[in-house]
Amino acid sequence: MINLIKDKSKMPAFLRSGFRVLFFAAGIGSLLLMLTWLLFFTQQISVEFNTHYWHAHEMIFGYAMAVIVGFLLTATQNWTKLKTTNGYPLLFLGIAWLVARVLSVMGGDYIFYQLTADLAFLIFSLLLITLPIVKAKNWKNLPIIFKLLTFVIANILFYIGALGYLENGQYLGIYIAFYTVVALILMMIRRLIPFFIENAVSANIELKNSKFLDLSSLILFIVFVIDTVFFETQITQISALFLFVIHSIRMLYWYDNGIWRKPLLWGLYVAYGMINFAFLLIVIDYFIALPQNTATHSFAIAIGLITLSMMSRVSLGHTGRNVFSPPKSLGVIFSMLVAVFIFRVIAILFWSEYYPQFIVISQLLWIVAFGLFVLMYAKMFFQKRVDGSFG
Repeated sequence: MINLIKDKSKMPAFLRSGFRVLFFAAGIGSLLLMLTWLLFFTQQISVEFNTHYWHAHEMIFGYAMAVIVGFLLTATQNWTKLKTTNGYPLLFLGIAWLVARVLSVMGGDYIFYQLTADLAFLIFSLLLITLPIVKAKNWKNLPIIFKLLTFVIANILFYIGALGYLENGQYLGIYIAFYTVVALILMMIRRLIPFFIENAVSANIELKNSKFLDLSSLILFIVFVIDTVFFETQITQISALFLFVIHSIRMLYWYDNGIWRKPLLWGLYVAYGMINFAFLLIVIDYFIALPQNTATHSFAIAIGLITLSMMSRVSLGHTGRNVFSPPKSLGVIFSMLVAVFIFRVIAILFWSEYYPQFIVISQLLWIVAFGLFVLMYAKMFFQKRVDGSFG
């Protein structure tokens, strides 16, 4: 893979693997993006652009995409046994991401520059992940490539809308990308949660899976997304109901009491429950009007908890540390995101009159959680692997 630093022994540790640059960017970015959203929401800063669209776009294409690309650049090495990018090309990727985030708050005069940086990050990431998969003929991971291509198309739609050439372009871009993130997470959850639990809790556990549930979940989610984004008929609620049942059965199949002793397990499992709860909220909303975007934020906070859990685990494993002995304070950090869910989703259902206050509490908890993650993990990103290996 592309690399301009010939002597790898002299390469800074920070540039040796995609997760280092992009997980660090995601941690810092999530903290600062949420802080900015807090200032927008409380009207401490007044701007001309639509701050709700800004918030949605940046949490998807800023935070979530940094995690996804960092994870996939790292995971692709395991899948293909080929080294993914490092060195200056990786630095370029990080700079493109950073430039797009900075320009996002500078207003419409800079939108073409933001568009260029944002698409450069996405397209370059797509190529760097696709090339080793194709070279190794690792065809079972082709769906991941298609999802990355969907992110590129969705972001193009967003910018076409932002430039005024497509009336609902921003909406389409945000929600196509948002549900693609959920789809990617559901696909990875199917691979990872049973595997992690079986390996971390007990060697004697063999969790049950069902090909019928796998296929049903895939088909129903496609139906759900198409109807939700483009048509908004009762098919949305019907498919959501079936998805809730399917994922509830899966959660029963994958449950073990031992997960509660390990934050890296219960973080993923609880986040999966938040995704499932979002499907239930969509059904309930058909009969009882719920506060706006409640189900959306059940999905969104699940994305936050799952990605934080995965960053925590991957960073340990790929810096040569023991994933079975994570920092003890991880449980506190993950609990803060659970508290975000309680205030942003559950509390608002019952005490909607305190909506603004609950939003601010949720924002502050999110900021503290990611701030603690950065404080805890930053040194891992900048130090060489503890086992002496390259990466």
